[in-house]
Amino acid sequence: MPWLIANPVSGDWKIIERFPFLVGGGNEESPYDFLVPGPAGQLCHLDKTRGGLKLRFAESFQAAEAELNGGRTGMETVLKDGEGHALVSGTRLLFFAFLENPQEWVAQNIPFSLYLPGSSGQAEGPYSAAEVARKLGQSGRADATIWLAGGASFRGSHLAALFHSVESAPAQAAAPAPLPGDGDFHCPHCGELFADRDVLAVAVHEELRGDDLLRDQMLRFKPEKFDGFSRPLDAYGYPCPDLACPHCHQKLPPEFLKREPFVLRWGDGSEREGKSTAIISLVGGQRAGKSYFLAVQADRLPSVLAEKTSLRWENHDPEGNMNLENYKDRILGARSPEEAAIEKTVIGGITYREVHKGGREIPMPVPFHYRVCRDGNRYPLTCTFYDNAGEHFTPTEPVEKNPGSLHVARAEAIMFLFDPLQSPKFVRVMSDLKVPDPQLNQPMPDLQEVILAEMKTRIRRVKNPGPSGKLEVPLAFIVGKYDAWGEMIKEGERGVDTEILREGRLCLETLAKNSHLAKEAVKHYAPAIIRNVEALASKVMFFPVSTFGHHAVQTANGKGFAPDPRKIKPVLIEAPFLWILSELRPDLLATC
Repeated sequence: MPWLIANPVSGDWKIIERFPFLVGGGNEESPYDFLVPGPAGQLCHLDKTRGGLKLRFAESFQAAEAELNGGRTGMETVLKDGEGHALVSGTRLLFFAFLENPQEWVAQNIPFSLYLPGSSGQAEGPYSAAEVARKLGQSGRADATIWLAGGASFRGSHLAALFHSVESAPAQAAAPAPLPGDGDFHCPHCGELFADRDVLAVAVHEELRGDDLLRDQMLRFKPEKFDGFSRPLDAYGYPCPDLACPHCHQKLPPEFLKREPFVLRWGDGSEREGKSTAIISLVGGQRAGKSYFLAVQADRLPSVLAEKTSLRWENHDPEGNMNLENYKDRILGARSPEEAAIEKTVIGGITYREVHKGGREIPMPVPFHYRVCRDGNRYPLTCTFYDNAGEHFTPTEPVEKNPGSLHVARAEAIMFLFDPLQSPKFVRVMSDLKVPDPQLNQPMPDLQEVILAEMKTRIRRVKNPGPSGKLEVPLAFIVGKYDAWGEMIKEGERGVDTEILREGRLCLETLAKNSHLAKEAVKHYAPAIIRNVEALASKVMFFPVSTFGHHAVQTANGKGFAPDPRKIKPVLIEAPFLWILSELRPDLLATC
């Protein structure tokens, strides 16, 4: 059974999930696991021991200032299992309990019911913290005894002053996390399910800075009061437009809970439930160019949709998309390849974030949210893109250790970015043809077949692939760096056709021709890849793509390979997404 620590004055609480567990006071920059008002620095730390919880005060602490369960205590003591324990240290109160179901206990007991000694010596109550403050103030007592339900008691000369602070500042209690797996909404950050009733609001007033999970960020709380526009109000009465996941406390994208159901009629006359959100997972080997692909795609799609369709591409979450937008601006606004170079995506890199999951901090890929709209269509499509480090899909990174790749099991579409410059046979032929791409001189180990197989295994662990054994979602197999392998096409043979949109519609015939060209190239030089791809999904399209439109340049500053920003002219980088869009929402993008 787990232990719980709580502050009876503020109502803050936390389940102790790891040891040693630190308790301290101070400002929002304090690194301790549980903060209580009072002097900065560590108060005590907790370790699991036989039959209880070992509590050891910090060396700077004066043990004579503390009372445990109404009596004096030394620098080290054991809180026994099966009991509630009350600690008073100067102006700090703490309650510890060993509980079979702490979530249920919190729901029944917090805010705490407090009891004061009456005129006859018997306990009177229950009172709230604010009521205790008023009664202690009215009595003028310098010291006090306060009981909690269950018998734990606090005694100390500072209690009156401590509870009096309840009246001088609003209290905003941290919200308990719901049980995992309950609800209809998947958090885009931690992947846990939650119900709309459990969503948290993000406080606005600066006095409410300091969240129990995110430390220096604004407090997340369970909304109780709302303004006339149905916006939650924080303890100071400020409207709070931002919402957060009840599990990891990360901010949710705008309008995350607004999912109005609708029905789509398809070309064959059938009707299906329409999708207003879609996860699109980008997978590929290390150094395949996934981050460059996403950044240049984010730049190219708004122009293509505006010029050739009636659709509009929107940055749906400017704050959450900041890293990708910075990548885009850096690549396209650079004055040299050195300035345009971006770091390889690694677990823990700039496109990853430490997210609270399962009682620990885990690096998870940052979701990037964009929206496709059309005037007159009331159901836009919000797309969530993930940029995974290649090593996240290798057997050496088990999913139990790094679950950040499991979004592919929930994806409505998958993009697999294949790098021919990592395939030995491709490299051999391009070298013989003297293709002037410096990446040919630094070949990478080809793990792409392993990554594809591992992706398939992970999806099947959490998702039923259906009667055929294949995924029923579109899989766009992108054969990248066409600027390099396109030179393998013999003179007189047809190259790619870049005119894929005609009168606002996606031309399937042109896509099919391009797909055949890309598939045949991979089939000739890496046939096992084709076999594995077609065994994975029932609907596959192959896409020849060049993110840069020219050969990469080896940088002079040792950052590897990058585009020449003056020459960037992508080839068909928009095609995979447009095909996925036509598959998911033909009402937004029709085909011809």
